[in-house]
Amino acid sequence: MAHAGRTYIGFTMDPRRRLRQHNGEISAGAWKTRRWRPWRMVLCVWGFPSKVASLQFEFAWQHPSVCRHVKEKVAHLRFCKLTRNGRQRAVQGVSQNIQVLLQMLQASPYCGMPLRVHVLDQGTWDALQKLPSLGGLPKHLTVTLGNFDDLEQLCAEAMTTIAMPVSGALCVTCRQPLQANDRVVSCPACRKPFHVSCAAQAFLSRDSSRLMPDEPSQCPSCKATTEWPVLIRSAKRLSHAPIAPQPGEDEDEDQDEESENDEEEEDEEEEDREEETVVLLDSDEEVGGRECCRTPTATPRSNKRRKQRRHSNSGSKENCLPDASPADIHSPALISKGELKADVSDTNQSSPPVPSLRERLLRRRVGDASVLSI
Repeated sequence: MAHAGRTYIGFTMDPRRRLRQHNGEISAGAWKTRRWRPWRMVLCVWGFPSKVASLQFEFAWQHPSVCRHVKEKVAHLRFCKLTRNGRQRAVQGVSQNIQVLLQMLQASPYCGMPLRVHVLDQGTWDALQKLPSLGGLPKHLTVTLGNFDDLEQLCAEAMTTIAMPVSGALCVTCRQPLQANDRVVSCPACRKPFHVSCAAQAFLSRDSSRLMPDEPSQCPSCKATTEWPVLIRSAKRLSHAPIAPQPGEDEDEDQDEESENDEEEEDEEEEDREEETVVLLDSDEEVGGRECCRTPTATPRSNKRRKQRRHSNSGSKENCLPDASPADIHSPALISKGELKADVSDTNQSSPPVPSLRERLLRRRVGDASVLSI
């Protein structure tokens, strides 16, 4: 976040809400951002494997000359210096903080994490493209430009990918059945599952002594070239053991789908027939369905009461409904009294609160709500 050369680096699970807190729109903002309002968010780094890793990244970004993983990478930057007491000298300005960020993303262990950078400001994006260190970023790291909605869409797509079921009940490398609570990854090309340890052994070269691959490798199943951070993005813990498909299940599934389609068509035809029998009664009630329809025959006394009710309601706009045929009932101009009162009462209520990031991601059709707890 930046304003008049002032910058602030922080951690959050909901960027949109956190920005409102810093600007004082809602409570629980940082005390350092009480001055220099209003603030604007210019850049966001996301995709950390855990909350601890993101907090460690925040500390390293705030203290690049102190963190042992980053201080060698930023030693050539003249504005990254220590004070006489051995503390980090504050790095001011958006441009200088972005230069520190680019150097951090090239250092270990952050260069091996499935991180992504999302820029929220056009001016920051233009300045970022001019920096020579941008070309030294890892190939798997993506830099995008957009607003908060674009960022939430990217998060929803990433979480949906994690929620996708694995296509197999055996590990491709060790050929052992997958069990509940196993930590597995899936190839982005063929979706075949691996144990995390088996995937590290399969993607490492034979003469390598490292624990994790640092170069692109081929999938043993589909021979597609994949980088280790991209493979780690699909890491998840199985809640239950996957069931191996039995021979002949594909034909049964096709038959089930055909029968379901036929049932849906029959249900739609029945609904259409039922909608044709909907009868519009008085302004206070509207009844649908064959069983709920009233017969057109009525006693003279009931006709007299109906005429009196229509005459008494003729002066009120909200109770006055023109005579309509069953085909006109679906017109938006025809509303009941109860619906109109509900609309009026809704306008008198206060504006609803801004939904949280969890609710906004659920509205974007994330596959499973339990994915949001990962």
